[in-house]
Amino acid sequence: MQCLTCGNDFDYLYDCPVCSDVWRKTGKFNRIFTTVEDFLLDLFLGTMVLMVLMQILMRNLFQSGISGGDDLIRHLVLWVAFFGAGIATRSNSHVRIDVLTHLVKGRVSEYKDIVINLFSFVVCIILMIASCQFVFIEYQSQEYSQFLNLPVWTMEIVMPLGYLIIAIRFAHNSLSGGLKILREKTN
Repeated sequence: MQCLTCGNDFDYLYDCPVCSDVWRKTGKFNRIFTTVEDFLLDLFLGTMVLMVLMQILMRNLFQSGISGGDDLIRHLVLWVAFFGAGIATRSNSHVRIDVLTHLVKGRVSEYKDIVINLFSFVVCIILMIASCQFVFIEYQSQEYSQFLNLPVWTMEIVMPLGYLIIAIRFAHNSLSGGLKILREKTN
């Protein structure tokens, strides 16, 4: 992977050793969380690609398909999108609107990333609560997918889970930024 800040090549499991030492300081929990997040993204993306290929082959060769396969693929897109957003937030490479960059100057500007990450954290928590309510409504409707007769809410549980992961990443980025400023001021 290539660092978005300095362009240095490094192993994808760790932040850039040239411009960040976050990984050495965050501990075992963050490394395990990241490994699980990466594994699940790979699993869901691989499953989605295999399902699409199987659908294409079965439709062209046998004039049939996998019952509920299209529904599963649509839900896997949700899973991949949310886990991908979590990974983008982890590496601080997500899409952002930086109005504050142009408005804030001087000493206050060093705190802007912390404020932006905290605001994003709050927004993700609000979206997580709203998506929990949505999943609960789906749970109450007791609808089932054709694929393995799974309840629909189990495939949509990624929405609150995804927002939680993204919120945790924003909180981590904010804390890391605050600790970085503190280290710079004490040195």
